[in-house]
Amino acid sequence: MELTDIVGCGYSPDGHIRAKAILDANPGKFVVLATHSGPFASPYYGYGDFTTTQGEAINLQSNPAGYPSGTINRMNCSELGVYPMDASRSLILMGRGYWSTAAAKVMTLPAPVNIGAKAVFATATRLLTVKVDLYYTATETVANNLNVSLLQDKLLSTQSDYSVPSTHIAYNYEQNNVLRDMLSAGNWGDPIIESTTAGSKVTKTYTYTVPTDYHGTTSSGGGAVVISNLNVVVFVTRGQLEILNTLKVSIQ
Repeated sequence: MELTDIVGCGYSPDGHIRAKAILDANPGKFVVLATHSGPFASPYYGYGDFTTTQGEAINLQSNPAGYPSGTINRMNCSELGVYPMDASRSLILMGRGYWSTAAAKVMTLPAPVNIGAKAVFATATRLLTVKVDLYYTATETVANNLNVSLLQDKLLSTQSDYSVPSTHIAYNYEQNNVLRDMLSAGNWGDPIIESTTAGSKVTKTYTYTVPTDYHGTTSSGGGAVVISNLNVVVFVTRGQLEILNTLKVSIQ
């Protein structure tokens, strides 16, 4: 599930609650990838800068009519039994009221590819190495892309929050599942050029030097990197859209 999130939107904390409820009710079956993007996520004093190039690209593709919003498997809402937020803008994006319904539907769908991954961090060099193994259980006739993303939990920031009386501002608000960067190329992953017929196996290895922070460590920055709070999320897509399967692993 891709959650389009913003520190300057007072409704986003309610979206966090709803997304966490889906995760808690279905352990191991969902992954949340929170992209801070759009006008209210643009860096401004004291609110933290969690923006990424890839997050902005995802935001432009989904074209939200409001925030927070989300896609599940980047599938058309009609395939998931829900209505899009604004069909004139996007057929894959839904408001937070539909997430749980769409989540229940997507769990009934088969995944044509299995994913295995291992992520290892070398402290001395700050080099992160991620090995990915794919196994196709059904033939894919549409070109697939392999995406490898880096997420961080427990980032503290100022957050607009309409549940907070009077000021509508929460301080030291914990941001989780925040997209930090992509290890795969560009915004949409690496094309899988190997065979994707049933029974095919694909192995890829990625390396990435983890910075000590993103956008600095002031209140207007993106915060320090804490390795124990990082996770790697691997997912396979049909081009830029439908996500076929996803795996989240901790870093060793």
